[in-house]
Amino acid sequence: MRRTFKSFGGLFLILLVVTSPVRAQGIAAGSGEVGGTIGYSNLKSIDNGRYASFGVSGAYNLSPWFALGGDYTYQRLGTIAVASTTATEHLQLIGPVARFSVNGTSRFVPYVVVGGGGAVLHTAVTFLNNSVMGASQKGFYFGTGGGASIYAGHNWGIRPEFRYERLHFNSTSVQGTSIGSYGENDYQGTITVFYQFGGRRSIRN
Repeated sequence: MRRTFKSFGGLFLILLVVTSPVRAQGIAAGSGEVGGTIGYSNLKSIDNGRYASFGVSGAYNLSPWFALGGDYTYQRLGTIAVASTTATEHLQLIGPVARFSVNGTSRFVPYVVVGGGGAVLHTAVTFLNNSVMGASQKGFYFGTGGGASIYAGHNWGIRPEFRYERLHFNSTSVQGTSIGSYGENDYQGTITVFYQFGGRRSIRN
């Protein structure tokens, strides 16, 4: 875990120090974007496996270097068989995000990102008679990280990103059984394919 924090810290410093000061880099104020995301995280599932995540996002560029938007992420967390039952889990995260772009070119724009929101962990148990019992544990998350917007065309591109997220799930009761609150860390890497509409600034590479 210490090595992971050092890696994240190095990425953060590179983006803030090497690429400062902030300036216009091809993103037009008043433009928007939508994107689809696939990723992988270290969040352990009920069968101790680690699985891919999928998501969608949208953002509005208030200025060439600052955007506000939202993310939705879905992650299936594995399956485990216990006696005559089969249990599956999935996690959903949804919340606002702020992206701070820094010095770059018209095709390569580094950024740092912060976000947070609601988290729902859902568990479904299937019995031999095919009856299903489901339970959800709600909570919240916050995270930060960095990446780069890499334009492959005038209005679209890919966005590799690394993010640390802290998740906390509230205590709850399921059919009289008390489930305590708990938290865990999630380190994830993602790739987003995005489409920007509303124009870009014209600058030299």
